[in-house]
Amino acid sequence: MKTAIFFAVSLASASVAVPAAADDYYADSYLHNALVQVCSETADDDRIGLTKTLQEYRISKQNAVEKIVCNNKKLMDFARANQAFRVTSMLQPYEDRIKGRVTIQDVAGPAAN
Repeated sequence: MKTAIFFAVSLASASVAVPAAADDYYADSYLHNALVQVCSETADDDRIGLTKTLQEYRISKQNAVEKIVCNNKKLMDFARANQAFRVTSMLQPYEDRIKGRVTIQDVAGPAAN
């Protein structure tokens, strides 16, 4: 009997605690403000402002290129869609690291005769 009451009480308390996932999104949260600033400065093609914002929120340029999404597009795709040429040229080396560009250079010397 005690087990049934304990189970009913724990089930009721769990049903009250679980729905707090998506409804408690705070529009004024630290992360939300950081993402809005990064995306808006990217859209404005503000290279210096973007650099300052990334430094302020301690986001590396590599992590910004890999992980930030604006309007369901990766940051570089978003910059290209908004014709942010200066931001794109600033972040291009970080995108190239992701692609894994490989250059092959012949390091063998000429044959000795």
